[in-house]
Amino acid sequence: MLPVSPHNTLHTAELVSFAKAILQADSAGVAKQLLDPVLHGLCQLTELELHPAIFRDTEATDTANGKAVSPITAAQCAEDPERSRVFMQGLYQAITDRVSRYNTAENSRPVQLLYAGTGPFGWLLLPLLPLFSPAQLQVTLLDIHPQSMHRLTMLLQHFNVADRIAMQVVADATQWQPLPEQRFDLILSETMKHMLQQEPQVAIFSHLQQFLAPDGDLIPQQIILSAALRWAQQQHRLGEIFSLNRRSATRLAAGDTQLLQAQFTLPDFEAGPVDLALDTEIVIYSEHRLQQNQCQLTLTQYKKALYPEPGSVLYCNYVQGTYPDWHINITRLQQTLAPSDDLRAGGIFHLYRLWQKNQQSGSHQRQENTHEQEWSLDKAVLDLCGIGLEPGMQQLHRHQRLSELLNWINTWQLSEDDKQHINQRLQQLLRQQHDTELPQVLSAEQLAFWQQQGYLVIPNVLSAEQCAQSRDVIWQYLEADPEKPDTWYNFSEKAQKIMLQIYRHPVLDNNRQTPLLRQIFEQLWQRTDLAMSTDRVSFNPPQTPLWQFPGPDMHWDVMLKSPVPFGTQGLIYLTDTTEQQGAFCCVPGFHLQIDNWINAQNKTEFEMQQQDWSAWPVKAIAAKAGDLIIWHQALPHGASVNRAAKPRMVQYVNTYPLQ
Repeated sequence: MLPVSPHNTLHTAELVSFAKAILQADSAGVAKQLLDPVLHGLCQLTELELHPAIFRDTEATDTANGKAVSPITAAQCAEDPERSRVFMQGLYQAITDRVSRYNTAENSRPVQLLYAGTGPFGWLLLPLLPLFSPAQLQVTLLDIHPQSMHRLTMLLQHFNVADRIAMQVVADATQWQPLPEQRFDLILSETMKHMLQQEPQVAIFSHLQQFLAPDGDLIPQQIILSAALRWAQQQHRLGEIFSLNRRSATRLAAGDTQLLQAQFTLPDFEAGPVDLALDTEIVIYSEHRLQQNQCQLTLTQYKKALYPEPGSVLYCNYVQGTYPDWHINITRLQQTLAPSDDLRAGGIFHLYRLWQKNQQSGSHQRQENTHEQEWSLDKAVLDLCGIGLEPGMQQLHRHQRLSELLNWINTWQLSEDDKQHINQRLQQLLRQQHDTELPQVLSAEQLAFWQQQGYLVIPNVLSAEQCAQSRDVIWQYLEADPEKPDTWYNFSEKAQKIMLQIYRHPVLDNNRQTPLLRQIFEQLWQRTDLAMSTDRVSFNPPQTPLWQFPGPDMHWDVMLKSPVPFGTQGLIYLTDTTEQQGAFCCVPGFHLQIDNWINAQNKTEFEMQQQDWSAWPVKAIAAKAGDLIIWHQALPHGASVNRAAKPRMVQYVNTYPLQ
C-alpha cells in the first residue's frame, strides 16, 4: 500500500472530536456519518485493506472454544454503526462511574480495564482513551492474533495514548492468566455473534470472570437470549433461554452447565406451520442496550415452517466447543400424516392429508407415502373436485392454516351430495373396483398402430357443436374476436406460454364426460378404474414479427428414469389443424426404445431434455376439430410454430389409475 500522505493522517484531535460526537449521537444514522471517515483513517494508518478484492479469511483462528475472527473481520465489525455507538456510550459510562468512585481525596487509583479480543483497532476503546488520563485509566490489551496487536500498537503510539496501557498480551483469552493478585474493575469483550454462535464469548467470560474485582463488571453486563413462536400474525413469547452475565459466568466456571439448557411447553395453536424466533438482546452497561434487530449482533434468527404439536416441549441446549451453538429439539413434531379418511378439510376424502403433505414439502419432515399410488390419489382428489393439479397445489401451499383452507374449499360451492360422490369415487378407485368387461371401441388395426407408433388419432370424439362451444369459451376468456387477428395476442397474463389457465367450465366439463373418450382410455389401459384429469386448454395463434411461439417445445412430462412406466397423455383438437398450424408433434415409436436410450446417455435428466430436436424424426400430426390424439407418455412431444392463418385450439385430457 502507498504511504499515507501527511494531510490525510488522522490526528489525536480528530479522534477526540469523534469520541465526543459519538457519545452524543442518538441514532445509527448519525453514528455512521461520524465513524466512516475515522475508520478510513485507521485503515490508512495501519495499512489494512478493509474490503480486499479477494478475501478468504485465512487468518481466522479456530480454538477449542470457538472461532477467533481474523483481524480484517474484526475491523469490519466497526462498520456496524449502532453496535459501535451503543458500546462506546455504555463503556464510557462504565469507566466514568468508576473514575468518580476511585478518584477521591482519601484514595485515588486508576480504573483497571481488561480488553479481551481487541482486533487491530481496539475499536470500542481506542477513541475513548484520550478522554481519560493515565492516572484515571489503565488498560490491559489481549488478543490472540499478533497482527492485530502490532497494528493496535501503531495506533496507540500515533495517538499518544500508550501511557494508558498497562500491558499488551498476545494469547488465547480463554487460557490467559494475569499476574498474581491482579484484578480488573471492568472486563470488556465483544467476541460474539447473534445467539452466541460460533465465537468464544461464553468461554471467555466464564474464564475471565475470576479476575474481576469484587465490585467489577463484565462489559457487556448481560447478553439475553429468548425464544418465541410466531404464526399467522400472532406471537407467543416462550421466555428466556439463557443470560450471560457475571453470575452465570461464575456458575459456568464452576461446572454448572444446567444454565445452558432450557425447555418450554408450547402453547395451543391452530394446525399449520409456526416459526421459532430466537432473539438476542445486549445490555452493555446500565441503560445502554442493543435491542432485537438493532445491529448485526441482535438480528432475530428463525427456524421456519416447523410443525410441532401443541403441548409438545421445546428443548434448547448450548453445546460448547470448537463451534459453540444451540441445539434445538421439539418432542412431538407432526411426523405422522393424518389418514386419508380424516375429513377435516371440508368433509372431502384425503384432502386434509394432501394439505398436510403440501405444507410440509421441502422441510426436514418430508413424509412417507410419496410413491406413485399416493401421488395419483393426490391428483385424483383435486381432479374430482374440479380444481386441477397446478392451481390446486398452489392454493394448498398458500393456505397455511386450516381455517384458511376451509374458506377456500367453501368457494368451490360443492353440495354435500357432491362431496359424497367424490368420496365414493375415490374409494372405489382405491379398491380397484372396475367392470369385468372392457370396452372394445378401438379396432385391431388401431391397437396394432398404438403398439408400434405409441400414438393414435381417433376421429370425432367430440361433435362439431361441442367444438364450437369450446372455442367460444376460449374466445370469451381471451376477450378476443375470431374475425379480428389483432385481438388474438393480448393474452400473456392469462397464459403460461400457450396454456390458458381455464380448468373448469360447464362446456369443458361436459367434454370430459363424453362416453367414447373414457372408453378409449379404458381400452388402452385395460382397466376401468381410471380418474379423469381436470386440465387446461391451449391457444396457439399464428406467429408474427411481434409475437413469437413461446413453447412448450419438444419434451417429456415423465421422469427420465428407466424403466419408464406405461402412461397416457391426450388432447382434443378444437379446430381443424394442419401440420403447419402449430400442430401437435411427437417422435413415433420412441416408447419402444426409451429405456435403452436412457441407459446409454450418461446424462442428467435436464441434459436429456435439452436435445437438438432437429436431428430427431419429429412428426407433426394434422387432424380435424373433435379428433382425439392420445400418446404414450414415453414419446417426446410438444406443440410447434403456427405458420398458418388461424389459431390452433386444444383441450387437454387424460386418465390414470390410483394404483
